[in-house]
Amino acid sequence: MTFADITVVPVATERKAAYLDFSKRMAEVYRDHGAISVVDYWQSSESADQSDFHAEGASYESGELRSIAELAGASAAESVVVTVTTWPSRETRERGTAAVTRDPRVTETLDEDPVFDGGRVIADSFEIAMSVQQSE
Repeated sequence: MTFADITVVPVATERKAAYLDFSKRMAEVYRDHGAISVVDYWQSSESADQSDFHAEGASYESGELRSIAELAGASAAESVVVTVTTWPSRETRERGTAAVTRDPRVTETLDEDPVFDGGRVIADSFEIAMSVQQSE
């Protein structure tokens, strides 16, 4: 069964190019260790109104609907990046992430100027329970 790791992290909006460069390098490592794909979603500069995600007529108190940026603790100068790393199976993910953490291309980044605060990363793993895609 397909498996996915999902991370959410605030990144200084002005560091977008540096973040994407770093992420592309890391995506190559993950792919080399079995990931099917790595996709970054950069928060739109025009955040959606939270009511857009609920049925018309639903009533919520002011401030009750929270955004991912709010949940991630992003400031006005930050954008949220959601990264989805897809694996063919949980077993491949377990082997792959263990290898990634030891890969020199990853450990060498510990000496670089960080493009985000690793302590603010929100992450977890998910089994893909349902997927609907448009046919070509």
